[in-house]
Amino acid sequence: MALKVFILENSSTKKQRQTDIQNAVREYLKNPKVKVVFEENGKITLENVEKKLYVSLTRANKVMLVALYEKPIGIDGEYMPRMIKNEDKVDYAMLAQKFFSEEEADYMHESMPENEGENFLKIWVRKEAYIKAAGKSLADFPKFSVVDGLRFLPKVNGISLKKFAIKFPECEDYFFVIAGVE
Repeated sequence: MALKVFILENSSTKKQRQTDIQNAVREYLKNPKVKVVFEENGKITLENVEKKLYVSLTRANKVMLVALYEKPIGIDGEYMPRMIKNEDKVDYAMLAQKFFSEEEADYMHESMPENEGENFLKIWVRKEAYIKAAGKSLADFPKFSVVDGLRFLPKVNGISLKKFAIKFPECEDYFFVIAGVE
């Protein structure tokens, strides 16, 4: 099965988001018996499918992306204006010190101050996509790096990390990364 990514409207209620995801997956698989199970740890599994499929979800501002694949997959994204404008006065240096490897923190700090939020976002989204595909948690963030010097790594521990461009209205305001075993 080829990778399938659904672009859905990000509803304000959890129940509506779950319904929208289930409807999209059922329609795509042409199987009204598919059940999308939302576990407490955030993991999503499918029941009543012919073969095991992996699901990953990210929500950013007005959109929700759901990735469906035959191997472990992770997708993450952010609405860039929120990070770049930094209206909430987020201390990216403090967050980097807590969650990033030394290489990642150096990468972020070596940028111009006006790029700090954008660089933080590019690292964070890659790390989120990776942990979703690898079955890890936020506690593992400092234990691996998605950068090597001044470049982003294409793979971390055998898991590919790729910027994921997808077309929808205002798509240029979003940054997505998809991670998985090829």
